[in-house]
Amino acid sequence: MSDDSSVSYSEMDSRGFLLIRGFLDQDEIEMLGQDFEAAALEVNSNYSVRRLSSAAMDRLEEKFRHVNERVAAESSVRVNCLNDGVYFSTVSEKTTLSSPRKGAQQAFPWHQDHENYWMWHDVKNYLNFYMSVVKPVLEKSNLTVVPLDRLKERAPEIHDRLLGRGATRVLQSGKKWVVKDDNRGGKVGTLDFDLAEIEETPQLRPGDLLLLRGDIIHRTQDSSTRRVAASIRYINSETVVPRSSVAKGGLAKMLMMLNARYLFEPVFHCFDQSNGEPIRAGEIDRYLKEVRQRRLKGEEAQNTSKLGFLSRLAKEKIRYRFSSEEEVAEYRLG
Repeated sequence: MSDDSSVSYSEMDSRGFLLIRGFLDQDEIEMLGQDFEAAALEVNSNYSVRRLSSAAMDRLEEKFRHVNERVAAESSVRVNCLNDGVYFSTVSEKTTLSSPRKGAQQAFPWHQDHENYWMWHDVKNYLNFYMSVVKPVLEKSNLTVVPLDRLKERAPEIHDRLLGRGATRVLQSGKKWVVKDDNRGGKVGTLDFDLAEIEETPQLRPGDLLLLRGDIIHRTQDSSTRRVAASIRYINSETVVPRSSVAKGGLAKMLMMLNARYLFEPVFHCFDQSNGEPIRAGEIDRYLKEVRQRRLKGEEAQNTSKLGFLSRLAKEKIRYRFSSEEEVAEYRLG
């Protein structure tokens, strides 16, 4: 295991990310490379990804647990449940919402992650273990981030609005930069400077770990080299997930959920089985893993129909349109 004695885990609070050099040894890097080559493409139409095998994640879980213990001891972030893992490559192997052509994958612009926010609601207590697996050029195709402390210094109001949330994008509009809200629609606010002025780009070697909170703003540095990274996610199993937070939202959210309905349809099924009671994230995670196993065995379809999911989503939206009391109830701890 790498020596992380010099790493300040309190930076998960102050900056939202930290870097651990040499987190993976050579055997683990090669194992993930082989796992990537053997993995099938996901049916997600938002972007081109492959999923890590459970065997690959299990092999690394002890290392992750050590990091999570240090994070809990030195910061306010709490995670305890290995949720999922995918491979991100700068090469798009299919047509997606983010890359309309195969080949070099379109670089993701400034954003906070979308699907994990809609799925789990709590993205402060959510960690992304981002590890380079294939990295031919040190200075290229990294992940560029906006440190929380720098954002707070330059734009304190926007910082406060974005803290603990997700599903936003930052797009230039004339001489301003608009923070778009892809959850409810509209915008979160406007910046009068380019985030590139306060960005930071850790230059990763194969095996380095960039540990990210779920609410940090980030983007792809470039897609000029063939880079493969493993992204393994941890959640807090005790987080209460409101049904309304999954169902409510605007057009952008509806489109992205439709493209990833293989993830969200089982979440609604899980809520159906709860008889209206609030559900903790750990329960949803267990159900999703059961569904995944049935799909791997061919006992359940990999995806649902678009029409069927849109019908389900419409019913969910109607359910919560005028139910403010019920929504409040779902936010309570069970």
